[in-house]
Amino acid sequence: MGQLKRKPLFFLTGLLLAAVAAHAQVQKAALEDSTIQTAPDSGGLRFSAPLPALTQIPGAPEPFYTHLWDFGDGHFSTEAAPVHNYTAEKDYDVYLYAVNNYDDGKKPERKKIKVAAKGNNNNVASVSTAEKDFFKANGVFELKYNCMAKPNDTMVLLVGWKNTGTQDDQGKLYLFLNEKIFDQTCFESAGDNKGFRFFNSGDSLVAGPPALMAGLEPGKQLKITESGSPPSSVVQVLNYAEAANTFSSTMLLYKNSFMIELGNTAPGAAHFALAELKVTPEMIKDTNATVTVTGVYVPKKGNPVLHRLNIPVVNSHDPNKMNLKGGRLSYRFLSKHKELTYKVRFQNTGKGPARKIALDVATPGSLDPQTVQIKDLSPFCAPCQAGAEKRGCWELEKKENGLLFTLHGIYLPGTNQKGVDDKDSTKGFMEFSIVTKKKLDPVPFKARTAIYFDKNEPIYTNNATGRFKKSISPIVMAGFEKATGKGMVSDGIVTGLGLAPLAPYRPFFQFELYYKQGLKTSAGSYTVERNGFISIDGRKEFPYNKMDSSVAHTLSQIKLIPLQLRHNFGNYFSAGAGISVTANLGGSTETTLTYHGVSANGVAGQIYEQPLSEKIKAFSGIRVQPFIDIQLGKVKLGPQLGIRYYYNEKKNGYTFLYAGWKF
Repeated sequence: MGQLKRKPLFFLTGLLLAAVAAHAQVQKAALEDSTIQTAPDSGGLRFSAPLPALTQIPGAPEPFYTHLWDFGDGHFSTEAAPVHNYTAEKDYDVYLYAVNNYDDGKKPERKKIKVAAKGNNNNVASVSTAEKDFFKANGVFELKYNCMAKPNDTMVLLVGWKNTGTQDDQGKLYLFLNEKIFDQTCFESAGDNKGFRFFNSGDSLVAGPPALMAGLEPGKQLKITESGSPPSSVVQVLNYAEAANTFSSTMLLYKNSFMIELGNTAPGAAHFALAELKVTPEMIKDTNATVTVTGVYVPKKGNPVLHRLNIPVVNSHDPNKMNLKGGRLSYRFLSKHKELTYKVRFQNTGKGPARKIALDVATPGSLDPQTVQIKDLSPFCAPCQAGAEKRGCWELEKKENGLLFTLHGIYLPGTNQKGVDDKDSTKGFMEFSIVTKKKLDPVPFKARTAIYFDKNEPIYTNNATGRFKKSISPIVMAGFEKATGKGMVSDGIVTGLGLAPLAPYRPFFQFELYYKQGLKTSAGSYTVERNGFISIDGRKEFPYNKMDSSVAHTLSQIKLIPLQLRHNFGNYFSAGAGISVTANLGGSTETTLTYHGVSANGVAGQIYEQPLSEKIKAFSGIRVQPFIDIQLGKVKLGPQLGIRYYYNEKKNGYTFLYAGWKF
């Protein structure tokens, strides 16, 4: 009986322990899943999340976080602690992407939580300020990013489209990533569905490679805009013929493209999609460059819109940046007076508005500041007029080693200013072009900007560095090789090919391969005075008192230069040294013996010649020889003349006179 009484007790104790363990696991799972916190609010649910403390970079402004909340229903916010009201009573996956600016720590990981929303009677979801201000570039279609592209990090691409017509509309959306001008891939998809999240019924990613974009329908126009947060003020409008060329050329510029079928969009409604992208570690080679993501929105009833989003590749999340567009140059196709385009981005992180912003740009000495042209700016305003009050205008001063660009009497809100929710309104940029004084030397060159907000201390941007693409330069050469010394040597006509780095500015290795068509070359002669007899045709003996001997070689050879170290001393002189490996491919050695006959009374008589010939075996006579070489001409790219001397210990050498061309 005692045992029977104890069994229920053990059973209840076991149930209690299991329940406690299960509750602990649930709590642990919840804590591990997210640190996002929710609380009821009069406007719906309030979201917040504790984030790691920020560590200020020495000399940088005060660090701060920027936020992107994805509420899981097609709406988003950039506020730190937003309130959102859901339309339907269901569960939603909510994501938070936080970015640490001016902080030397790691960006926080994406946070996620599942919330059970109650919905509302109005069946209308709340719309954030960021959504209302999304379509600044053209009012219809735009792309934005939550942070700049940092190698080996993630970022979010926001895509938004709006039906500005009076009827329901559907359509297609095309996205193009990873420009072919970059050798490495910049973006990779992160997560399921190639990183895309859609919220509108009927929106879906079409499997497989996208079909060609259809041409513009007659009577419609293509609008082209550009942004890099904030948007550009330049808007292009193309007709039917121009749009067709733009569509086809856009597809050819990219490695990856996506097509999205769009569901129904009501008049006046805006829809959004998000894509998580992984920035590859290989893009560390192109920090300070700018990559472009292009999107094309093609509604069935409205006019199509093409939008380009310029994304800086950075080492850290710093909103004050300077970038060189197309920063990896090709020396082979570089013109003498190359136009370069720089873009300076800035953000007011203060507690109040900035009324005057000065950009003091230091440019490398190879660029001509007198050729500077302002291409675009934000906040947009007109140039200042001479003699007029400087208010709501910009001024440009061209200096010897740079330029000073000043925005006078403008209003740029601060990120910490009360009532400022649209972070894009705190940002600005200035884009300018500048021309080189001469053809650039193939060495990196840097520019930098000091940004002054009103009377505050300057904020210095990164160095916008221009670099040259690494490439191989093929070389063709032809010349004459003159043999010196006695032995198995032969003059010849030489042709060859070589490979070297394109226009290197440091010592470099060069590979070469040659073929020599040998010419008959005398190797020497000698005379022996002696009496003797030689048998002619095995029947007759020919007496002689002197014999002359001469030797000539005709050698065809192959020569390999496996190791050669060179250096270009400026643009017109180069020197090198290396090792050559030479082998005979064929030819012959011809020996002529001349006998001077004598008569019976000792008087000089008949002369008899006896030719001898010996074939030279292929790949015989392999030898290794060091050499030295100098070149004059366009030694980096173009024609040059050279002289080279090959030496060996037997005092048999070659002097090679040649002309070459580097492509």
